[in-house]
Amino acid sequence: MVPVLIAVACGSGRVEKPQLPESVSPGWKLSSLARASRPAGVPADGSPECWRGDYGGPGSVRVWLCGYKVRESAFDAVQRTRTEAQMVKFQEGSYLVLVQWNNVSKENLTALVRAIQKSLQPK
Repeated sequence: MVPVLIAVACGSGRVEKPQLPESVSPGWKLSSLARASRPAGVPADGSPECWRGDYGGPGSVRVWLCGYKVRESAFDAVQRTRTEAQMVKFQEGSYLVLVQWNNVSKENLTALVRAIQKSLQPK
């Protein structure tokens, strides 16, 4: 219990803006990354700070990243958030990530999702 209290007490109070890759092979380019409202279906518990990124390339992909002050809140959110068709969700550290695509092959989508996961891992 004490380590959890220390982790919460040492938190900065704000979630850092995620650093997404600017480009990913085979031709993905990040066209925007800005603070956004919490996407529909993402629980408000844990007061997430969200960003939305758009990638163009071999199709189009929209990425929502909702950062939480504690990792457990991100875990809870990924469990409770529903997805739609052509959408995948996952947790990476203290982020809930939603990826929605249009006209994208499985191979190209997998390459982009892996790059996003890697970019969110601690350095």
